[in-house]
Amino acid sequence: MYEPLSIIAKDDPITWAIYAKENNLLDERGWRRFERFVKTHKRLIRNVKRNKIKHSHHNIKYMFGYQIPRDYEEAMELDRKNGNIKWKEAIDLELQQIDDYQTFKNVGKDEINAKGQITNAPEGYKKIRVHRVFAVKDDGRHKARLVADGHLTRNNTEGAYSGVVSLQSLRIVMFLSELNALKLWGADIGNAYLEAFTEEKIFIVAGPEFGDRKGHILIISKALYGLRTSGARWHDKLFDVIRDMGFTPSKNDPDIWMRPSKDRKVYEYIAVYVDDLAIAAKDPAEICQILRDKFKFKLKGDGPLEYHLGCGY
Repeated sequence: MYEPLSIIAKDDPITWAIYAKENNLLDERGWRRFERFVKTHKRLIRNVKRNKIKHSHHNIKYMFGYQIPRDYEEAMELDRKNGNIKWKEAIDLELQQIDDYQTFKNVGKDEINAKGQITNAPEGYKKIRVHRVFAVKDDGRHKARLVADGHLTRNNTEGAYSGVVSLQSLRIVMFLSELNALKLWGADIGNAYLEAFTEEKIFIVAGPEFGDRKGHILIISKALYGLRTSGARWHDKLFDVIRDMGFTPSKNDPDIWMRPSKDRKVYEYIAVYVDDLAIAAKDPAEICQILRDKFKFKLKGDGPLEYHLGCGY
């Protein structure tokens, strides 16, 4: 049974207007009535997007009872308002950690010509920006991660991909740990991306949060968060380390690494999700110690697995 077009047009004109446009019916007899609704629908979508952008700049965000700043200036204003220096300390700590990894190479103060162009920019390097991602942890710690605006660089998909362990593979590791009486540990590698070097030729001009380096040209030498290839560079670095420890990747999931135990009776496993490790082994503490002592990784929260990738154990 069919309903006349004139009746269904009154019930839901927008849906039928979209249908007519997608099927090239707007020039057909009886369907022309929907053309004005297509224009109305486009205008509606445009206004909704504008409204979202407008409110995203004005809405106040909170985490665990703390107001989250949108930028460096607002962070400093919140510190003055709250009578403390929590955000400044978070920014300073992040910069200290970044400097510890020798993330930037300082080539001196920028020189600007009458057109506002940098005349002493490193040859072959592209200028990008960085921004802060502010957050508060559940224990009240303030975080201010420095993130590169990687979208300003050339979109090079070659060598930029970095995989992670699938949840199905992770469940199998849990099962094998229980089946073979292995100890199950978790570990988080701190500032993981900064362990690797970047191959991108980019630089920034330091802002006020860099203190004495404000206005200096800083070449980015490490895989700073936000760069298109940082995930892949860290992926390569970590896998070289795990391979050096005698592990080989699973053929089914390359982010599950395995090796025979010392007594050769069972296999031991490391499941990798970016910088989060799930280790099923006879002696996972020894593995963590090697990562610390030999490879100088800064591990956090290493110990029996209790909480991993949003799940309790």
